Amino acid sequence: MDKRTRLYEELREASRAEIARRVETHKLETARIHYLHKQLRALKKPLPQVPLDFLAIGDSWFNYPLDGNILAPLPTNFAIVADWQLGAMGNPPPRILSQAMWGQATTAVLSYENQQAMINVLQDPNQWLNQQTGLPDAILISAGGDDLVGDQFAIYLDYGGGGGLNQARFQGALDSVKASYMDLFAFRDIFAKDVPIIGHCYDYAIPNGIHPLCVPRGWLWPSLNFAGYDYNAGLGIVTQMIDQFHGMLNNLAASKANNFVFVDTRSTLTRNASYPNGWANEIHPYPTGFTALANKFLIALRAMPAFKNRI
Repeated sequence: MDKRTRLYEELREASRAEIARRVETHKLETARIHYLHKQLRALKKPLPQVPLDFLAIGDSWFNYPLDGNILAPLPTNFAIVADWQLGAMGNPPPRILSQAMWGQATTAVLSYENQQAMINVLQDPNQWLNQQTGLPDAILISAGGDDLVGDQFAIYLDYGGGGGLNQARFQGALDSVKASYMDLFAFRDIFAKDVPIIGHCYDYAIPNGIHPLCVPRGWLWPSLNFAGYDYNAGLGIVTQMIDQFHGMLNNLAASKANNFVFVDTRSTLTRNASYPNGWANEIHPYPTGFTALANKFLIALRAMPAFKNRI
């Protein structure tokens, strides 16, 4: 096993252990808040506002253990739902139990093992602050990016540097992602009925080939270069991909039966690698960029009637 592979596996094992720790910490914090409210009611004291309580699932935009491209001491998380990102925003800030793991396509996010892990926390009413439902107030999801980019990205490109994104093949990938979202909606209807699901559509990434040490190559440029496209053509292709992904999620959100809200995160980040609000590598921003994305979530949450004046 080479150094990069060993580092990758060590990161994944540490992340799994961190998820287990989060579950226990979240449950203890719920018990603490419930006990505090019980004591205050007994003393006929004013009760502090109960925070919104979310379950988060998905990929590296919810769980990113790197500061830009530099590995931080675990269990640091710099992504959207981190304790010091969305978890520190609002009045009061929400509580977020994150089971997200970087590098997961939607088919991995919704594998039977991960669905069972979600069932375990959803069926434990002691995990959640909402004593009426015994469930989270919403399920946050970041998923779909890893289905489209990576070594398989070449599948969706016409060869020879002409034609760009092959629409028929790319539509097949979008349909697969859509199937995963539809499965999540069906899962929610059984195990977390009436709980809204909130997602996002990523942003206009840059195919510059930059990647962290813990992965062997970039997620965009290798396929674009192989298929005969230069950087500028790659920018246009990535824009098409993100806009079509946005359109697919927009259609899902249009159906009330899906009880799905998505956050339009396009054009949040500066399309530049040298800005704090830009891209640290091909598909991840610097911490400042994740903060800007978390703010987009905060705005969307505040706009939801059910959450009015609760965040």
